[in-house]
Amino acid sequence: MSAAIRWNHVLPGVVAGALSFAAPASAQVAVNDPKLKTNQFDIQYVEPKNPAHIPIYEMQKKNRVLEGLQEMLSPFRLPQRITIKTEGCDGVVNSYFSVDTIKVCYEYLDYLTKHTPKMVRQGLTPHDAMIGPTLDVFMHEWGHGIVRVLDIPFFGKEEDVADAIATYILLSFAKDDARRLILGASFFGDAEVKEEHGKAPELSSIADSHSLPAQRYYNRWCLAYGYDKDLFADAIEIGMLPPNRVRWCRWEWDTNEEAFKKLIAPFIDQDMKQKVLAKRWFQFESPVSATMVRPRAAQEAEAGTPAGARK
Repeated sequence: MSAAIRWNHVLPGVVAGALSFAAPASAQVAVNDPKLKTNQFDIQYVEPKNPAHIPIYEMQKKNRVLEGLQEMLSPFRLPQRITIKTEGCDGVVNSYFSVDTIKVCYEYLDYLTKHTPKMVRQGLTPHDAMIGPTLDVFMHEWGHGIVRVLDIPFFGKEEDVADAIATYILLSFAKDDARRLILGASFFGDAEVKEEHGKAPELSSIADSHSLPAQRYYNRWCLAYGYDKDLFADAIEIGMLPPNRVRWCRWEWDTNEEAFKKLIAPFIDQDMKQKVLAKRWFQFESPVSATMVRPRAAQEAEAGTPAGARK
């Protein structure tokens, strides 16, 4: 497989997550369980029933998108095999993890394609703007998968946990790539936020297992800023992060990173991980410098770092 995977503009993705329920967790899988193995992912491109989805299906196969995901996730040590697949869902816009399958519907990919910028935005070309969202939707569903397959404990809503895991993984790539992945993955969330702005959320949205679009959007950017305040120093200027949230972001990143290292990292083959991260996975057209603006307000907002937050 080529080390350079082309995530194409017809294949977007974003943190999604569908209704998919699992039995209550029992005990977390032991790190030394002999059943744990690497390279536990299978892939499947299911031919779509809807002719309109044929271009998405063919482009995925041509560019070996699922093969790329299969290799990226290969360092995870798991007690069972997981299938990653794309498939038509009879008109339902959806994506989910269930038992042993990560599934992203062609309808969902098609829907997201229509909401991705069609011109250069904040330095990202339309092609580049698709890369982050595409990776993000699969990693979000894998966030559901990893906590269920390994019975990893967590507080709060599982959808929020899956969001945090997906963001953590995107930020694990080379910093220039991480910058563009996060920026691209945020474009769809930005569209949702603008669509909902000024409207009172419906009761069904407030009660949903997912947090509101605006909350998910700002949570991602807060983790990114907490991860590297220089790489994402312009988050306020470009409207990705409200000034009143900035002072908490380092603390939020630290707590999430600690949870990942304690609960998930022991199930990752570290040598394989380093080899995966050393590859050039994405062929961006946009130089990372074109995506950044000169920061002004971030330092001022950060002056009020809360007591107890680590620097």
